[in-house]
Amino acid sequence: MTKKFKSKRKLKFRYKILFSMSIVFVSFIYIFHLLYNKFLVKIDNEMLINHLVDYNLNTKKTNNVFYDIVNLNSTNFLLKYTLGVDTIREDEEEIVSGVEAGYIEDPYDVKVKEPILYIYNTHQTEGYQKSNNASYNITPSVLMASYILRESLNDLGIPSMVETNDIAELLRVHSWKYSYSYAASKILLEDAIRKNPSLVYFIDLHRDSMSYDITTTTIEDKKYAKVLFVIGKDHPNYEKNLKMAEAINDYIKNVNPKLTRGISQKGGSGVNGIYNQNISPNAILIELGGQYNNITEINNTLSILADAIYHYVKGE
Repeated sequence: MTKKFKSKRKLKFRYKILFSMSIVFVSFIYIFHLLYNKFLVKIDNEMLINHLVDYNLNTKKTNNVFYDIVNLNSTNFLLKYTLGVDTIREDEEEIVSGVEAGYIEDPYDVKVKEPILYIYNTHQTEGYQKSNNASYNITPSVLMASYILRESLNDLGIPSMVETNDIAELLRVHSWKYSYSYAASKILLEDAIRKNPSLVYFIDLHRDSMSYDITTTTIEDKKYAKVLFVIGKDHPNYEKNLKMAEAINDYIKNVNPKLTRGISQKGGSGVNGIYNQNISPNAILIELGGQYNNITEINNTLSILADAIYHYVKGE
């Protein structure tokens, strides 16, 4: 009888334990659900990884945060954390428009020791009118303009280099769309910085697709391609980039206000909004002329642009 009683008591005790554990478990689930819905922080890929890295490195264990990683995009993750490329904005309308040119080999190809200025072309195949070069079957491009600008700057005592890697080929190799051009150019840009720590200034040279009358001006019977500066507003330090653009633009305006179309600040949905300018406070994008300009008009402006950059670098 005593054994039976003891057995029942043990069974009863076990039921109590199981019941108590069930209550605790249900309570935990309920409280977790409430906290999850109340404190869930939905963040982008970069913020997520940064928080996790900070936590694992014991640097910022100040907040208990639940992360929603359901929407983590694997393509963006790989770009950012294997190639060092910021998240691609798929809403950006990057379409190839106007005259297209092929890759042009560097006609000078001379290594400059400790360059301080890096010229590159995110849209390397943007071309100009080829009437002046028709007999050579060459379509002049922003890459050709970059070579000319580099030589002018080197002659002025500003050691400069041009990115000569073929960006179109880089896109093909990775099966990336044209809208990934800024991701491709950033890979090359960061590689150039690693190999040339002396670099301080960065210019992404483009050409516009506007009409000839908008991108061209005449001064004393001589035609010039107008310049337009583009600054991305979608990063915290864009105002520093803006100051560089303003200084160079002001110099050109002092030469002749008809030479410049001013400064375009871009941000928000539908545009890139960064243009790799978050890499340095001395990074700007310049639209040099348009698709209807010829290389003579481009060259006329390049000499003035080179002088403007020279005075900015020298602090004059």
